[in-house]
Amino acid sequence: MSINEEDTSNIKVVKWIVDTRTLWQTSGEFKARDEVQELRKVAARALNLLPKEEQERVLKYYHIKDAKMSLASFLLKHLVITKYLSVAWSKSFLSIDKYGKPYFFLDETQLLNLDFNVSHQAGIVTLIAAITNRNRAKVGTDIVCITERRLEDYKHIDINGFFDWLSIFDEVLADTELIDLEQGSVGLEDLNIYIEGAEMTSEGNQVLSKCERRNQKVSLPILIHGAPSVIQVDSNMIIDNKLRKFYALWCLRESYIKMTGEALSAPWLRDLEILQIKVPKQGKENINLQAGETIDTFRINFKGKESTRSHVTNVTMDLTSLGPNYLVAGAVCTANFQCISEINMGEWQILDIQKDVVEVAEENFNEANFF
Repeated sequence: MSINEEDTSNIKVVKWIVDTRTLWQTSGEFKARDEVQELRKVAARALNLLPKEEQERVLKYYHIKDAKMSLASFLLKHLVITKYLSVAWSKSFLSIDKYGKPYFFLDETQLLNLDFNVSHQAGIVTLIAAITNRNRAKVGTDIVCITERRLEDYKHIDINGFFDWLSIFDEVLADTELIDLEQGSVGLEDLNIYIEGAEMTSEGNQVLSKCERRNQKVSLPILIHGAPSVIQVDSNMIIDNKLRKFYALWCLRESYIKMTGEALSAPWLRDLEILQIKVPKQGKENINLQAGETIDTFRINFKGKESTRSHVTNVTMDLTSLGPNYLVAGAVCTANFQCISEINMGEWQILDIQKDVVEVAEENFNEANFF
């Protein structure tokens, strides 16, 4: 499938998600490395769609959860090539650039440019892609599992406090970002406080800002119908909200960095500022993963010489909640042309691995049938 003539002046953005947590169930009777080899049977149909080299890369993992995410990641890369460049699945060969980022280039007759990027954590795999007939656009994505990250971060915070934990990132985050995270922006709704006529006070904001320990009761000054009052708040909720904002920022920054193709060692990391971050509301717990609220009203700056700042106008980003425990970010750079206002980032589409991926691959294995 290619973008039609009406779309060729713009960018087609594709955003896919695969939840591998319940896919390709194994017996659980074997040790970790032997369990991975069970994929040869339980995921044979999907695994056989990959070249031998990629199959071996999937099966080399020690833990089954990592092998399943690797398999889904490879499948999504081949799918986007086949579906949007009308290339037979068997010819959708992946190459690696100097930064280790996969790409596909057929030959000089290729009319459309494609850039794609993947991310995976805690069983979820994401792919973002941009297809255009102009100069190649660049894309990046990142996903974070809040519950998985938080358990590790609690260990440091419970011993040394939130601010000491945050200082770990002094050499990575911009000063403005660190200040924003230190001051915090926790509201009454974030703390599940729904008292009629309740308002936050400046003193209350200071109390929330200074909170850095878990497992405490915090006396929070507020106004109720204009009258001063004090309520008791669990500090765990305050710290969790601060961490959620940090994970949101980290997810956005990672997607931006991956979009550029550079790693965390890029010399400009502290010059990048992503500000005015609002964290998407937690999604609901559901048997099937569901995308929740999306936020796209961020301000992206680059700090230049003598602390001057330039507003980045050719990059658009969004951040979406997935269920109660995940955040996923996407970033698109329009490179040498400025049509940022025309880009429709669209929604994250959660794919059915069998119907949307495996069956499509088999139907288009030797010849692409998309038009």
